[in-house]
Order: sequence, then structure tokens, then C-alpha cells
Amino acid sequence: MFGHIETRTAEADEALRRIHELAPAVNGALSQIKKQAESGRTAHCEASAKCLKEAIKSAKLPKDYTDEATDAVDTILLHAFMKATSIASRAAIEAAMKDEIERRAMKIKEARAQLAGAIRYKAPQEFRRKCERMLETALFSGGIRAKGPTRAKPDDTMLEDEGFMEMARA
Repeated sequence: MFGHIETRTAEADEALRRIHELAPAVNGALSQIKKQAESGRTAHCEASAKCLKEAIKSAKLPKDYTDEATDAVDTILLHAFMKATSIASRAAIEAAMKDEIERRAMKIKEARAQLAGAIRYKAPQEFRRKCERMLETALFSGGIRAKGPTRAKPDDTMLEDEGFMEMARA
């Protein structure tokens, strides 16, 4: 009664009510984006994040809440791009070890694109250096094995001869 001063305005009450109404939907959307990020599907993550950011902005929520939700989305997107970069880099190294030059080049290109996305979302400098080293390793690996026999390593049909194997055992 006396001394009780109402400090909240009607606008603040309305904003708080909107936050409580939209919080479960926002949290659900964030968890969906997080699941997509774990698998490294950046295209799906970006599309979902864009829709979520637009929904948050159009709801006319308080700036503090929108900033917090936007930061959470950006953090998830950074994780998605880092995961996708790591997957593509490992695939490039694997392709290089198997002497699959075309696949190696494709995976290196994909990894560089994903790394650019991670840099866009402020990836740590250490991650950038690590990825560059992995891509450099993939680039310099593979492509040196000859397909078939060479002068230095001719095709040894003698080893397949059963008579030779019996002589070697004796």
C-alpha cells in the first residue's frame, strides 16, 4: 500500500509475457539446429538459423533476449562449420592415402569452403592453423603411386607360380 511503488511498466510486462511464450519454441529450434550441427550439415543449420533469427526479430522481443538468442545461434553455427571442416579435412587425407586424387581435390575444396564459414563465425586462430596444416598434409600426400608395374617394380608373376612357392617352403 504505502511505500509500494510499481516499477514495471505495461510494456515490460508484455515483453516478459512474449519471452515466456516464445522461449520453449526458441529452445526447441536451438536443439534442432544443434543436432544438425553435430552431423556437420552446415546448409541445414544456416537455413534453420536464418529462420529462427527472423522469427526472434519479428516477435519484437527485448534486445537483451534477442542478443542472447542470436549469440547462441552463432555459437552453434561456429560449431557446425568447425565440425564440417574437420570431417572434410579428414576425408581429404583419407582420399590422399588411397591415391584418389579427384576425391582428394574435391574434399580439399569443400574443407576450404567450410573453413571460410568457420572464420566468418569467428573461429579460434588455433583451429585455423590446425586446419591449414591438415589441408596442406592432404595436398602433399598421395599421387605418387604408379598404377600397374614399373621398371623399378615389375609385375612378379613368378611369385604366383605354385612351383616357386613349394621351392621357397623347402
